[in-house]
Amino acid sequence: MDYQVQLNNGQAITLKNAEFNVEAFTTTLNEQKINFVNIGGAIINKHIIVSVLPTNAMETQSND
Repeated sequence: MDYQVQLNNGQAITLKNAEFNVEAFTTTLNEQKINFVNIGGAIINKHIIVSVLPTNAMETQSND
């Protein structure tokens, strides 16, 4: 599935054919001891992530 990660600095990271465990990723984001996450090979400070959305959902929202 393809995802787009929106960052609070206005940048977006597009992940093509990304497969990851959503529950494990959510747990990682909520873990206070962890500051950085690996997203598509990029190490990102988790505090700048605004949203992670499937691109199919974003296309549906823009067509509404």
